[in-house]
Amino acid sequence: MTYQEPQPLIVSFATIQDICAKQVLLDRSICEPRGITPHEFKYELHTKREVSLLVEAGEMINETKTFKYWSNKRMDPEKVLEEAIDWLHFYCSLLMTDYKPTQHQHQYDLAVFDRQTFYRSGETLDRLYLELFKSDRGHRTLAAWSLILEHLGYTEEDIVRMYELKNHENYKRILEAY
Repeated sequence: MTYQEPQPLIVSFATIQDICAKQVLLDRSICEPRGITPHEFKYELHTKREVSLLVEAGEMINETKTFKYWSNKRMDPEKVLEEAIDWLHFYCSLLMTDYKPTQHQHQYDLAVFDRQTFYRSGETLDRLYLELFKSDRGHRTLAAWSLILEHLGYTEEDIVRMYELKNHENYKRILEAY
């Protein structure tokens, strides 16, 4: 077997950093009006954000319909992408509070390695779905999420486009006291 350079994730490190920076601003916009301190957000709401990450993973998987062998319904690509971005919001929120900024590149590099491992071992979509639930919500989770979206035919441009739409919608919800 010859050495192959690891393939990048579906989103570049620069894109992840950009989304994470926007997520910090969104999290502040949600917390400040509610009187949630940065300490409360980081520590006391950590488990709620982890639960939210899992819920969004489930919603994304449900929208793919690929595991529903009993159903003839087809997936709606926009709905899958929307749920994938909801997952990304919580992933970035956790990344920003769980790791120092100097550790972000390392986490991304580990995810690239994990993506290569998943790819080379021929992981199926169903196995990648399970990875979203059983891993440590860190780099393995990002790698699985990335490879799922790649398998489904999405691009970085699709992700950035939907992220911007969802981020705008989230700010609108804040203004409407959602």
